Amino acid sequence: MRLKLLALAMGVAGGIAYATWPGHGECAGESCASSVQAPVSSQPVTEGGADAAQKTMTLPAAGGMSPTDEAAMKRIYAAFATGDFVGALTQADSATSAADFSAEFRKWLGQQMPSLLISAGWAKLRLGDCDQGIDWLRRAVAIEPVAAAVKGLAVCYYKQKHMMQAREYFLTYLAEQPSDSEMLLLYTDVLESEGRFTDAVEILKQLVALADKPGSTLDKASLTQRLTSMQGRERESSSMQTEASRNFRLTFRSGDHEDLVAFVMQALEDAVDEYHESYGLPAPQSPIEVVMYPSNAFQSVTAGGPSWAEGLYDGRIRIPVRQAPQTTDRADLDVVLRHELVHALLALVNDSRSLPSWFSEGIAQRLSCANRACSGFQFPPTAGGFLPQDSFITSYLALSAVNAGRAYQQSLFMVMAIEALKGEQALRQILTNLTTNSDLSSDGLMAPIGLNFSAVYSASSDYWKRRQVPSSR
Repeated sequence: MRLKLLALAMGVAGGIAYATWPGHGECAGESCASSVQAPVSSQPVTEGGADAAQKTMTLPAAGGMSPTDEAAMKRIYAAFATGDFVGALTQADSATSAADFSAEFRKWLGQQMPSLLISAGWAKLRLGDCDQGIDWLRRAVAIEPVAAAVKGLAVCYYKQKHMMQAREYFLTYLAEQPSDSEMLLLYTDVLESEGRFTDAVEILKQLVALADKPGSTLDKASLTQRLTSMQGRERESSSMQTEASRNFRLTFRSGDHEDLVAFVMQALEDAVDEYHESYGLPAPQSPIEVVMYPSNAFQSVTAGGPSWAEGLYDGRIRIPVRQAPQTTDRADLDVVLRHELVHALLALVNDSRSLPSWFSEGIAQRLSCANRACSGFQFPPTAGGFLPQDSFITSYLALSAVNAGRAYQQSLFMVMAIEALKGEQALRQILTNLTTNSDLSSDGLMAPIGLNFSAVYSASSDYWKRRQVPSSR
């Protein structure tokens, strides 16, 4: 069966997006608005905001503590001063439960706990461990709801896609820090999940205006693209409705796409189960948002995206659908859904950090075709040479159109070469070793299977030169 899909990693409106596009060759290439209103200010937004993780410890005046007190205090302070915030908090928690410290020491330690909890919580957040980060930040808020702790909770719940909890803390934080442009931009994404596009558009307009001011560090081009996309989504939203399954929230146009809803939901749920069983990718902790748009409106809701896109992941899976769903090739749609789902699941396990283009696109193509008729590979009539090694690391948008098409093909080819070199379980080994703080360099990704990128590239280039399809069998 001919697969009409290839994939391209591209930067779109403030983040990495993954777009599925038509090509040639065999596998070669809503609305749950809350009654709580957003703090959409009618006053101009100014750039800035509190430094969320900048907390300090204080030392008491000399005297009044025992040698045991002073030794513990110095250990905690030294760990904090050297940036070991988790170690400092661990020692503080241990001292809190010990019986051999004075009331003076305990008073001092109680005064330091908000700084210790916030600093350790943000340290975990930055490592992608929001489960632990949330626990410590909630403890800090229980002592005193300072902005840094509230901001950390908003960011962590946002990163985990727990949008209802995120909204609560965004509202609290932005009520105190309405000029934090970074948090306002993140909040527009929460508003989109709630179907509150008008509020999101208003905030983005303010941020675009702010980007014009002298000294602003905001990226006006990206903000303008995001605003244009949000305005397109606002126009579409009046005719959209949402249904939910175990792992997905699917939004689609009422009256146009109902015939595809059951198919799309089942295809995605089946793929989640398959990817978990075969490759060890965990199911999402919160539902992944999926949106189907009429194909003639897709460009307006993905400003900055390519006109040839047949699917895109930018934190949500976005799929264009023909006006008459009965004309949709469901086999092709299945592969598009599976492809974008790979990007979504990879983002969840690696904390949405960027992956080398060859890996993200090669894996997405390989898994989307697994156990399907498209899993064959056909060389193009004129294969050409293998692209230079550096071409596979950065975004393929930097390549010419011809080389970009070849890069997608060869990305899949390299993933197939990995399986040929290390066996069918190699991809599972790589994927199950991905975490929120993994080394995401090409060499780091290959380390679990005892390879480096140069070895993969060399073997792939040799296979390609001989026009031999890599095989693990």
